[in-house]
Amino acid sequence: MRSGTAGTGGFAPADVAIRYKRGHSGQGRPVGRCSPVAADGEGPTPARPWGAIVRVFAALSALSLAGAAALVATPASAAPPGQPTCGSTLTADTVLHSNLVCAGNGLTLAAGVSLDLGGHTLRSTAGGVGLTIVSTGTATLKHGMITGWDAGVRTLLIFDGPGNGPLLVDGVTFKRNAVGVDGVSDGFGGKNLTVTGSTFADNTFAGVTAEFTSDTFDRTAFVNNNVGYWGDTGSEATLANTRFTGNDTGAIAVEASVTLTHATFKNNRRAISSDGSVAGIVVQDSRITGSDVAIHGQGAEVRVSGTAFAKNTTAVEIGPFGARLTGNTFRKNGTTVTLLPSVSGTIIVISDNTFRRNGDGLRLENADSSISVGGNDARNNTGWGIYAPGVTDLGGNTARHNGNQPQCVGVACP
Repeated sequence: MRSGTAGTGGFAPADVAIRYKRGHSGQGRPVGRCSPVAADGEGPTPARPWGAIVRVFAALSALSLAGAAALVATPASAAPPGQPTCGSTLTADTVLHSNLVCAGNGLTLAAGVSLDLGGHTLRSTAGGVGLTIVSTGTATLKHGMITGWDAGVRTLLIFDGPGNGPLLVDGVTFKRNAVGVDGVSDGFGGKNLTVTGSTFADNTFAGVTAEFTSDTFDRTAFVNNNVGYWGDTGSEATLANTRFTGNDTGAIAVEASVTLTHATFKNNRRAISSDGSVAGIVVQDSRITGSDVAIHGQGAEVRVSGTAFAKNTTAVEIGPFGARLTGNTFRKNGTTVTLLPSVSGTIIVISDNTFRRNGDGLRLENADSSISVGGNDARNNTGWGIYAPGVTDLGGNTARHNGNQPQCVGVACP
């Protein structure tokens, strides 16, 4: 049996190469609050140069080659009866009876094992990995806090076996880690996640990272992270009834797909973002307020319906993979919809939306006939009502009481 590296202190070099290969300030390097975890586990140290962070992760990961096999294969590491100790491998369902504070790695879960934190905290004073979970079998984590780690949870890959099983997380707070749940795991992907009623807060790199996984979130909050959810190559995520507040970027999709339903975004620099290529972003029945850019679609096909955009500097940026915006409300935004470079010939449909009290209602510069506009209602906007020369007019557009005349350009309005 061959096993992947658990890691004794964060990400292996392969992880660094995958996470930072794109070199974009929002999606190739950490931005904003990304910095290592303080030695006391209580929060980030002052920001360090990016090269220093890479050297820290690389140095820590070098220790993992000697430690991974022992964590899986050594019977002596099994947890003693009662409260487990730091470095233990849990081979039976376990409940913490008090807080557990570690100066090295925390605990390892064998296949099929449940850990109930019992309302207590698994805390690091020196980074490392809080909870290493064997990739095979179903694992459960619930009811408590994980804080101060380079990676709060990380998968130990077992290559010879039945494949990855799921990880079920309920009622857990991941706070002040570098990454709350690391779903990249040396570039081979982690366990598929099902997360309910949990919180990811103040994590300096990301609340959750994912690659080659299928993840589901419900009633979960992402608060004040550098990135809330980061879906990378081959991952797909469904997030329902989730809340994103005060993150530098709420959710990222890079060569991945993200579907958000009944989500609330408030005061994130970017709410949802994609660079790279071949990503998919779907937003339904959600609300996005107070962002510099609510949806940045450079690297994704974007589909948004039934969603309210309010008080954003820019609501939606459409890239070369196209978009469909249907039945949304735009109110008090600086710019509602903008076309990024290289969208010529891209299929875009903007229909049945309401534009109220924005800078312009709908203003599309350099549009062409591949863009279809119909059934939109623009009123009381400071500048244009609908300005879309060159588009295909689907009919049914209306514009009244906007600042510029004529009320509509490029489409017919009654």
